[in-house]
Amino acid sequence: MIRIFVCLLVLLSGLIGCDTNERPVFPVYPVKGTVKYDDGQPVVDGWIEFTYQAGETKGRNSNSKIDKEGKFEMETFARGKGAYAGPVTAVISEPSSNSETEEVKIPNDKILEKYKNYETSGLKFEIDKKDNTLNIIIDRK
Repeated sequence: MIRIFVCLLVLLSGLIGCDTNERPVFPVYPVKGTVKYDDGQPVVDGWIEFTYQAGETKGRNSNSKIDKEGKFEMETFARGKGAYAGPVTAVISEPSSNSETEEVKIPNDKILEKYKNYETSGLKFEIDKKDNTLNIIIDRK
């Protein structure tokens, strides 16, 4: 009986010391801006997403809904408003559904397919360790 108790105690003490959820915490910096077509009209009701290209945040993402005026403010999962510093590639797409009714929304203007793929979007930015404002222009056709 004592042998089993000692084994359990050793096992539990080993588990207590192992925190598999421990990850480095990187600061985020404010990133806001606009997304407009090359004719000056705002991209309405879309999404913008960043993926980080270097350093310890490589492969992580930040995103934001684009409002009716073409404005966005990036957020990072579990970090809140803001984005990590460093080089990013962005994609832009239409919303997939309306959260209130879960019906698929059909936007007035369809975003070109090239902007929906990280490899073809051509949208590359450097996020600095300060307030960042991006005014993004995309082709309509």
